[in-house]
Amino acid sequence: MTSAGLPIELLELAIDFLEDEQSLKATSLVCKAWLPRSRLNLFRTIELCLPGHLDHFATLLTESPHIAPYVEALDISENSLLAVFRPSKAIVARFPRIVASCALVQLRRLTIHHQLWLPTRYSPDYLQFLSRLSSITTLHLYDVTFTSIADFSLVLRAFERLTSLSAKHLDCQRQLDSAIAADIGCSLPLLTKLSVDATHPTSVIDWLLRHTQLPAICDVECSYELSTNDRSQGLGAFWSNSGGTLERLSLSITKRSAGARFPVEVIEQQLDLSPCRELRMLRLDCRHERGVAPDWSWLTWLLSHIRRRTLRKVVFDFQSSSHAIASLHAFAEEVDGILTSDPFSHILESVIFKFDFRDAREPDDKCFTDLFPRLRVRNLLRVIESVPYAFI
Repeated sequence: MTSAGLPIELLELAIDFLEDEQSLKATSLVCKAWLPRSRLNLFRTIELCLPGHLDHFATLLTESPHIAPYVEALDISENSLLAVFRPSKAIVARFPRIVASCALVQLRRLTIHHQLWLPTRYSPDYLQFLSRLSSITTLHLYDVTFTSIADFSLVLRAFERLTSLSAKHLDCQRQLDSAIAADIGCSLPLLTKLSVDATHPTSVIDWLLRHTQLPAICDVECSYELSTNDRSQGLGAFWSNSGGTLERLSLSITKRSAGARFPVEVIEQQLDLSPCRELRMLRLDCRHERGVAPDWSWLTWLLSHIRRRTLRKVVFDFQSSSHAIASLHAFAEEVDGILTSDPFSHILESVIFKFDFRDAREPDDKCFTDLFPRLRVRNLLRVIESVPYAFI
């Protein structure tokens, strides 16, 4: 390889594309130049699914401390009854002490899913060790249950240096009085990206949106199940609290119960984006199940009440063009009129429709674009095949 004259950067890029452990072990034995990159890919993410995995990881840190700097992320998914019957033995209960005891480990990301997380039921110094993991800037929580919102608040306080938080399908075992919940609010001053997914019950996410100060938030991806009669939901409060810095928003709204349209008062309370003074990109995820008659009254109301002159791009995500035509047929004319009137008429750069897939049996793009004659005339309409979405 040396005689071939290939730069080490190209070789490292090739190693990065190897996903299986055996291949990475093989590349680590080729030569000294390949060893660091191979180790990085081998040990960058440590997956812990059984209590024994954590014990092996602790042994590795003790016997091979030179491996510690390569560890950047922990992924914990323990399918065990220990979290219920012997919570102090669970992985989530023991990993902070083990990681914090090795100064060479500087975690960047922590992922926890399908867990019962009970920080106040572990050792008295648990939160102290947790807060010592100050290098963690990204936290992913999926299907995690806490004793109460108070425990969730303690976890967030321990990770006050977060820049990215993903909180999806969180729950708590018991509810707190609304006044008490408000008193235990917290602040994440460095957080710039937030991704939440809330279906019933939405109380944990409601607390996060309503009572967490996010002075630097820029990117939000929100999938939310809205109730027609639950006045305690906190989505509307989030726009008022964080609208001053929010630049990019991805929003998916579903209805908790089928039937009549959303009451106007619910839409006004929960979906008023007028406080979002810096909003530049709005993505509306409309990929609902086929056969479900969507209620787009919230969508047209939301668009018609945006009065800021900062918005440059609107993106609609659908499963396919036929799905979009069937879903938007009754609202297309209204959407077309809203997006070509003030304040959008002179500020919008593009209105993009993304489709997850295309089928030869589906109508061509022209059948779809004919639903939006004004956008088409203004050359704002774009129809493209969807790619995995990410904030830019």
